[in-house]
Amino acid sequence: MSTGDAYAVLAAKHGYGNSVRYRRILEYLMTPEQAHMVHLLPCKAEDLAIQLGTSADAVKGELASMYRKGVIFARSPEHMDEAIFALAVVQLHDITMCSFDVDTVKDRRLFELWDDFCTEEWDPDQVRGWIEGTGPQGRIVPAYRSILDSPEILPCEDMRQIIDSARSIAVAHCTCRLRKDATNLTCKHSHSMVDIQFNVSAEYLVSRNAGKRISAGEAMALVDECEAKGLLHTCENSTRMRPRWGMCNCCVDCCMIYEPLRRFGVPVGKCVAKSRYEARVEAEMCTGCEVCLDWCRFGAINMADTSGSGKPAAVIDPELCMGCGNCVLKCDFEALHMKLVRSPGHIPQAR
Repeated sequence: MSTGDAYAVLAAKHGYGNSVRYRRILEYLMTPEQAHMVHLLPCKAEDLAIQLGTSADAVKGELASMYRKGVIFARSPEHMDEAIFALAVVQLHDITMCSFDVDTVKDRRLFELWDDFCTEEWDPDQVRGWIEGTGPQGRIVPAYRSILDSPEILPCEDMRQIIDSARSIAVAHCTCRLRKDATNLTCKHSHSMVDIQFNVSAEYLVSRNAGKRISAGEAMALVDECEAKGLLHTCENSTRMRPRWGMCNCCVDCCMIYEPLRRFGVPVGKCVAKSRYEARVEAEMCTGCEVCLDWCRFGAINMADTSGSGKPAAVIDPELCMGCGNCVLKCDFEALHMKLVRSPGHIPQAR
């Protein structure tokens, strides 16, 4: 096989063997010789050297470069004999853009290539998959300060317990937000350093200069900041305490999940499960200030005169409410609260 064919082979592993856009990304990330090397993984450096007609030291240098770049994955830099190509588009997308070595100005072309591919090909394919899929892969974790008084909160939906259960924690760039920032679509809601990763993922990111190690206290301070900005805690839809995705803190204008769902008019529940909670209104306490309308990311609140008093009050649409708790945190008049409306079985057991 010629080295030039390796790009197509690698792209095909992710379902985009015929995509010109995806090939351009791979060509940006790897030389033809590196793509050929990645195609042969996993393989010991010494064996690769024999196949490629070079030295083991040269191979190790190339592998180290691609590991740091996020093209290949291993448990650590000391386990490069196990290194493999990214398992899926989402993995390559996140890791190649989140490194602190990547600059949104100097490496703007990388972000442009990813944004073009995502907008034109990956987003429509993802949405189609969510519509035809078997159920939500993600789950909303409610803002912990909105459910402090709930005696039935589960450990996997309590940000305090999730953070405390981790052996190690790192914060990394949200690549969705970073990609939009780099292509002049600056996020209105937050900076990009809000992606919280745990344990193995945290160590991996730190090892390749893509994550900053933080303490549990620093992680909770970041959680507080995210909740103050109205970001959505989103993780895998399971009872796992250290989610494999980590803990995303999302907006709806640039997130790779929420933005395509909104753009294509697909219900959020096709990809993301609601929390077990739902916002409720004490109409007599509502002043009609409409602040909650600005903070609801799902259009689940409107104003109506339900009492016949001539004074409009907030009304929650239970079909649209995802149970994130944003509106509760922003109501200065305590007219909103979270009510537990779903059983523990609503969250699938971790496998």
